[in-house]
Amino acid sequence: MLYVLLACIGIAAVAVYLFVIFTEVPGAAAERWGELEGLPADLGQWTTDEQSEPARAARERGLVREVRTWRDPGSGWFGRDRLVLQVRYRDVASGEIRSVDADKPIKRRRVKAPR
Repeated sequence: MLYVLLACIGIAAVAVYLFVIFTEVPGAAAERWGELEGLPADLGQWTTDEQSEPARAARERGLVREVRTWRDPGSGWFGRDRLVLQVRYRDVASGEIRSVDADKPIKRRRVKAPR
């Protein structure tokens, strides 16, 4: 029973140590796991989607599909920013927004630096 308790304490101590190292030491996480891929050039700007299947379906209903990548501040893990894809549909004639899709989180990949 004592060995199990000591093993649990040891595992918890290592986990806390690694958490502190990777969050507080600059570059430690990037060196181990790589940097996050860059942000899109049109971050926060609405663009008209004309190529996708949902855009063609919206056009048949008289709507224009607009998309943007948005940086949602402080809503990710540990208060970090997260990227979401936002979609809205505008009426072609009046320009009014008719509907909005739910935000879809975008997972950024890690890119290893060449050695």
